[in-house]
Amino acid sequence: MSSVTATHLIMFIGSLVIASAVAGTVIMEVDQVSNSIETRGSAVAEEIETDIAIISDESQSDAIINQTNETATVLVKNIGDRDVPAHPNYVDVLVDGSYDPVTSVERVDTDSNRWAPGGVVEVTASYGDQNVQNDTEITVIVNGNEDSIDTYVE
Repeated sequence: MSSVTATHLIMFIGSLVIASAVAGTVIMEVDQVSNSIETRGSAVAEEIETDIAIISDESQSDAIINQTNETATVLVKNIGDRDVPAHPNYVDVLVDGSYDPVTSVERVDTDSNRWAPGGVVEVTASYGDQNVQNDTEITVIVNGNEDSIDTYVE
């Protein structure tokens, strides 16, 4: 009879050890997933709170495309709920689908490096030796949000 009790006791202790190991692993994994969700949630919230609109008149291609300097310049309004730094590192420009380096981002409505909601910036990008003519699409991207305009260049 005592041998059965000893065997049951050993099996019970073994079960507790294995259950403790599994529970510790599960707790660590749940904590890592929770941290990942929290980090991703913050990034998504920032992206949702940022929104832009290109307000340049697309019918005025001469004001947008400077073929002499090989630059594209558009006016962009922050229509989101979050400030964005008015700096070329935070803005990307595509001209006809090709990435072009942003040379300047300047506030046109106030002297500030903060691009507050409702604020307007002038974004200038150098498209280099790319052949820009006829229908031209210009896309501005800020924090994963983008807006595009199509203009006709003669």
